[in-house]
Amino acid sequence: MKKELKSFEELESLLKKHNVTYPKHWESKFKKIKRKERNTSTWKDCRMVLYASARVIACLETIINQVFPEQFNYFDRLAKFIKENSGEDLSKFSLSKETINKATEDFAKDVKKSIGDRFYRNIIKKGGKSYYKANLRPETLKLLKLLRIEIKRFVKLPNKKVSIVNVMKQDFYWDYRYEILNKPKEDKNNQRLVRKEEQEYYKSVCHYIDQPKYNKNLFFKLHGAEFWEKNWNFHLKVR
Repeated sequence: MKKELKSFEELESLLKKHNVTYPKHWESKFKKIKRKERNTSTWKDCRMVLYASARVIACLETIINQVFPEQFNYFDRLAKFIKENSGEDLSKFSLSKETINKATEDFAKDVKKSIGDRFYRNIIKKGGKSYYKANLRPETLKLLKLLRIEIKRFVKLPNKKVSIVNVMKQDFYWDYRYEILNKPKEDKNNQRLVRKEEQEYYKSVCHYIDQPKYNKNLFFKLHGAEFWEKNWNFHLKVR
């Protein structure tokens, strides 16, 4: 059975195993090739982490800004409403103090979720796109309507290309690229090259981001545990 060699490293190992001699200048070629492969792999890992963190942040910001834009006005409006109606029977609004307290508690919990650790439960996929669906209780919706607070309950999340473009707009992307691949930072000013790299980056993300290699442990190692401990499940839903 024929053995298929998949890398120059395997070739070098095979030659040494069978005590096959080769020209001395090949040594430098083997080292150069292995270094290039290692650098390419490091750059791919770096880009996956940069994309994933940018994607999580972009999606969370979209949810917070569209679903809970008036979250901090809620309690002020509620206090004003209760003060204005303190002498009246709240039942005319189909509300009771218990209902208001429960709705307030539920709303506070939903706002707290916007920090990220449980938001993923409300992410849905439809037609290849990601959406956030706010599942608020009927009592909460009734109270929000009474307080004239608009809640957008179904939000389309930004696509992958938006996150990639945002990453590539940052100087640190080109700094990492230079450090790992030794490619000039000035490439960021070449729009033709930037567009080409955006397309290649997008294809790479689509192909690799959900592969087993890009797991929680690797992200912890490359980017730190605090962010991913809180947002890992969300990342799995929107990646």
